[in-house]
Amino acid sequence: MFKERVKTTATILLFVNLIVLTCRLWFGGGLMREEISDFARSLPVVGRLFHDEKISIPREMLSRPRKILINDGSLWIAYYNTDLAFSPIENRTGQIIRAFLRGETVSSKPVSSREWQAAIENVSIYVEMPIAYTTGMLCSVMGVDGENAPKDISAIRDFVILPSTGDTGVFLLVRDAYDGDNARIYQFPRESFSLPAGDLAIYTENNTDYYEPAFSTGVEPEGASLDPMVLFFDSRPVTADLIPADPIAAPEAARRVLGGFFKNVDTAGSYEDSGVSVFVENDGDARIYPGGLFEYRAVEDKGVELTESYSSYYETVNSAISFAEELWSRISDQPLSVLVSSDLTQDGGRIHITMDYYQNGRPVAVELGGGGFEPMDHGIEMDIEDGKIVSYRQLFRSYYSSGTSALKGDFVDALDYFVKEFSPLENPVITDIYIGYMDRGGSGPLSARWLAELSGDSRIYDYDGGETAENAETDNLPSPPVGEEVGT
Repeated sequence: MFKERVKTTATILLFVNLIVLTCRLWFGGGLMREEISDFARSLPVVGRLFHDEKISIPREMLSRPRKILINDGSLWIAYYNTDLAFSPIENRTGQIIRAFLRGETVSSKPVSSREWQAAIENVSIYVEMPIAYTTGMLCSVMGVDGENAPKDISAIRDFVILPSTGDTGVFLLVRDAYDGDNARIYQFPRESFSLPAGDLAIYTENNTDYYEPAFSTGVEPEGASLDPMVLFFDSRPVTADLIPADPIAAPEAARRVLGGFFKNVDTAGSYEDSGVSVFVENDGDARIYPGGLFEYRAVEDKGVELTESYSSYYETVNSAISFAEELWSRISDQPLSVLVSSDLTQDGGRIHITMDYYQNGRPVAVELGGGGFEPMDHGIEMDIEDGKIVSYRQLFRSYYSSGTSALKGDFVDALDYFVKEFSPLENPVITDIYIGYMDRGGSGPLSARWLAELSGDSRIYDYDGGETAENAETDNLPSPPVGEEVGT
């Protein structure tokens, strides 16, 4: 009885604090992002109340934008999905996007890439999803009946929302994720949404950070091109360092993982090959490398059954996420903190799905190679055919916080570095530069660094203000250190 009263009181305090935060954000003088973080950290029992609630991080994040860029007419401000002030604006944009997917617009027409950019340079909201989706897949992940969804765009990743006026409703611009010249503008009825231009200042006031998309800066580096939506910014945050550890180093943990692939681990053949543990069964074989890399490959026409071969693409992806989460639950009582990182635009045949770890609100890139196995650029790589997993690779990782460090260099330093690195390539196009971590299988702490992506290349490139990739540690990992485990 006493515990229930304490929980009730704590819940009331939580909601009171959240109401105060929302009122200060929407109707008061605004909050700086640092103030929001400090205020949230002071809320009582936030982390403890729902500690036992299990969530599917990769499923939840599929329907959430990666970032939202707001232009109030005088400056741009970016909100990322890990920002505490992200939800209020995401709730409004999400309603508009779902209405678009339900086919509730009244008119549309093609627009040029220049018109797309002009829309972003005016009072607008730019919404970027984490990956590209077919229209049908985006309907599914956002919980929308796609029967009346527009058919003009085959792959969607981003939107531009233009505010309503006294005479017109909200406008929404959509472009093809693989063909920027194929873009359209849609208009909603005037009564559908109220999003006056003045509302956007609510989300930008009292912010002093600098953000600007590449096309607006006029920067044209020699040696490499920039995607128009590469976001320039001046933030240099102090971030937590991560210490990686191998959660399947213990034989019993490895056996539990093998149980997700083999019908009977005890009867499977096993042997050691140059420090690699090899397991063989009739339907496939598995390898466990020092450091936590796990590989499974099925023999022809075999594999781990996920779902019926006639299941929808969405159901197959959901089943793949569930499999990875169930596998992780065999060795950890924490949610699997990964995001789906492959575009969900495939149509039949063999489906390739990748996922990457996500720690402290930032991505952890993976780069493995030179250890007697195929290079690996993601935390999880999975191939599915006829409803069965025919190939599965995962760098099993737990991450522990270990102090903080300041990010070296700024955005311009990182841009200069990546342009020089990519200039020997043929027509390189930099599609993104952002802050994250790089894990090369070593045991040393991981500090935040600059990451970059290239068009047509699945690899993530990194820059640490001077440290090169060749200097990174690649030795085997130790047992989990004493410290605070994060995001496993």
